[in-house]
Amino acid sequence: MVTWYFAEGSTAPPFDTWFLVQNPTGDPARVRFTFQLEGGGASVAEFLVNPHSRFSLFANQVLPGRAFSTRVEADKQIYVERSMFVGFDGHNVPGIKAPNTRWLFAEGSTQSPFHTWLLLQNPNAEAATATVTYLVQGGSPATQVLLLPPLSRTSIFVNEVLPNVAFSIQVQGDRPLVAERAMYRFPGNAASAVSGANQPARTWYFAEGNTGARGLPTDTWLLLQNPNNAFVTVNVTLYRETGGPVVLTPTLPPLSRQSLFLNEFIQGSFGIKVEAPSDIVAERSIFIGTEPRGASTTVGSPELANNWFLAEGSTAPPFDTVIAFVNPGSGTATVNINFELETGSVVPFQLSVPPQAKRSLLVDDLFPFAALSARIEVNQPVVVERTMYISKLGRLGLHIKTGLR
Repeated sequence: MVTWYFAEGSTAPPFDTWFLVQNPTGDPARVRFTFQLEGGGASVAEFLVNPHSRFSLFANQVLPGRAFSTRVEADKQIYVERSMFVGFDGHNVPGIKAPNTRWLFAEGSTQSPFHTWLLLQNPNAEAATATVTYLVQGGSPATQVLLLPPLSRTSIFVNEVLPNVAFSIQVQGDRPLVAERAMYRFPGNAASAVSGANQPARTWYFAEGNTGARGLPTDTWLLLQNPNNAFVTVNVTLYRETGGPVVLTPTLPPLSRQSLFLNEFIQGSFGIKVEAPSDIVAERSIFIGTEPRGASTTVGSPELANNWFLAEGSTAPPFDTVIAFVNPGSGTATVNINFELETGSVVPFQLSVPPQAKRSLLVDDLFPFAALSARIEVNQPVVVERTMYISKLGRLGLHIKTGLR
């Protein structure tokens, strides 16, 4: 049995919530969705997902007008993502493999124009206690203790708890929990969401970064959390699509969160590697266009890998899909992609990524009007991210996420 978890989900206005299921196996997969409702209770839906295909579930049709967390179970090795859309923008979170007693978020802000929400799922049959610590930028930590009912979802509007500050977050549970953070930027409901990291790490990778995506002004920020009681000097390497890498060396104070505006150091399209002598947490935020701006936030991958799965992807209006690859190695990476369509068709594609470089693939050039998943195999370890641009209501939104592995 394969299980995936999601702490966030809402079909109450103005939200639309979709679940995207990739079945890369050669057999049909029986998939069971259990929705844990805010305020108590549960709802269950079951589906059969064909082999080598992608399946889309529009949650608003099966569970209208509710806020919920979700557990997805299957009898085959599937991969699941959740996409939520609001206004012209949206956010995406890949499935979380397991609950954990510790969750870390490098980013958070209740300063105008941001609203920050913390979403907690208690998948246990017993109540759980969650201790939330906010590491305030330029200030002292603040703590909040919450009792989470059994088999429940709990929402915390952080602006009411800790107004007008920037911070990172640590969540500690006395039982294994699932945690996500959602941020909205007003005006326009620009949206981003991430699941937390369970452990800090000494290395973090991102395949995407940009200062001029789609010919529009684009801001890329790197958010670093230092959970240690000592200063940490970090090496940040920016890998360009053309030209050599750019290296930065910021120093992080103890128990702090720091923001790096990468547009000050590089222009164009790039990927990121973060290295530190002690364990830290890294996120990347991107804002695109003029006001109101689209927004996306991603927690880095602590590892490179040879195999990646992208359950979500669409080139049908209003979407455009770009897959980015960063190769920090010393040799050329050969990338083999199997695109798995909703029809069950599988279409192969191959590309190469030079050493110490980034490459981007516009999927629309291959499939001009399709919903699809992607199975990616590489001859050497790389990092992979997918960007989906959303052209809606006369604006441009986006969500960006690292692949599952």
